[in-house]
Amino acid sequence: EIYMEIQEDDGTLAQLAKIHSMIRTICKHTGDTFEDMKLIIKKRAGLCIEKELEGSKFLYCKSFGDCSRDELSLAIQAIQEVGFLLELPL
Repeated sequence: EIYMEIQEDDGTLAQLAKIHSMIRTICKHTGDTFEDMKLIIKKRAGLCIEKELEGSKFLYCKSFGDCSRDELSLAIQAIQEVGFLLELPL
């Protein structure tokens, strides 16, 4: 596969493809759903914050598509850490 894009400050398509591929690999290994594993990775990468609205707390997580290159790099690092904990080379 080849990914071509215009260079911007936003995250790259290659980073997004790598993140999704690595998450799928972990899901196959653990049996977790893709959405559950994405949430775990976003929390570990610091892409989620707790907000309070009208006395109720909820978790807001940034979409990978809205992340900067640095934030996506943090997500990739978080995925590698999870893989290391599971003894799964990624």
